[in-house]
Amino acid sequence: MPSLGQFIGTRREAWTQLETLLARSEGNGLRRLSSGELETLGRGYRQLLSDLALAQRDFPTDQLTGWLEQLAARAHLRLYRAPGGAWRRLAAFFLVGFPQRFRAAWRYVLLAAALLLIPATGGYLAALSSEAAREALVPAQLREFMERGETWIDIPGALRPAMAAVLFTHNIGVSFMAFAGGVLWGLGSVYALAFNGLFLGAVMGAGQHHGVVHLLADFISPHGYIEITCIILAGAAGLMLGHALLRPGALRRRDALVLSGRRAIALVLGAMPVFVIAGIVEGNVSPSELPTEAKLAIGPLLWVALMAWVLLAGRTPRRARPGLAVSALSTRLSTRG
Repeated sequence: MPSLGQFIGTRREAWTQLETLLARSEGNGLRRLSSGELETLGRGYRQLLSDLALAQRDFPTDQLTGWLEQLAARAHLRLYRAPGGAWRRLAAFFLVGFPQRFRAAWRYVLLAAALLLIPATGGYLAALSSEAAREALVPAQLREFMERGETWIDIPGALRPAMAAVLFTHNIGVSFMAFAGGVLWGLGSVYALAFNGLFLGAVMGAGQHHGVVHLLADFISPHGYIEITCIILAGAAGLMLGHALLRPGALRRRDALVLSGRRAIALVLGAMPVFVIAGIVEGNVSPSELPTEAKLAIGPLLWVALMAWVLLAGRTPRRARPGLAVSALSTRLSTRG
């Protein structure tokens, strides 16, 4: 059995050629390729399936195997599926692709959630029990509102949508920092998640201390659950980038970053519609005069719907898992040959 380095060294050129042809065929499809290039593409795909079978057998846990699986899937889609419209591809991504990416990244999602929620818990307890912590963690203007038994949401109704837009933009910025911070070996993502979790927890703890936490919950609950989940997803994507830089495996660090970057960007793009929904709810439902009970129920219901989407949509029957499907396709092609 060849070593991983030998395996990559002997096959890298063929994989690069196949990837180049796939990139050229994007947009207008296979019509951009000459007859000779089409033959090269088909031959390269069949050889790739053989290489993938070897990688799955000999190097099942290496990042290279995942990259080969992605390359094989791209080639299969290009060769054997009729091209669909842009809207159809977009719908397929949100109905199937994004939920699958979410489930594949579950370890990063759980780590990002812990990096945000554990500091949030610490910030809540500290601000609840310590005046020094409240002064250090909660801006003075917010503390002044709370000391008067008010919150910023007590401003005139005409100004609330503008304030909601400011907060929505802030949360988009937090998510961007949580994602982009991954290129700093993941440290930027860790900082963005932990700092904002600490701040959120401290604000809620200060609100509890001053007896206005019910006012904060009345406003935050409708949009907060799904908005925080989006921030966690952005942080998870950043952690994926950091992990690729820290542990590239047999790939070059640049190649590992590119591979993880594709997965991470898909995770962030999939969360964008959820962010839009959160913004609409934040601007219209959260500051409304709906009963508090209704607002407290809307947030968890939206979160349950989000979880049902990402955990259940796009599931493949156990008998047809992606790795087995590629192996079965390889067998059928070999039989035909």
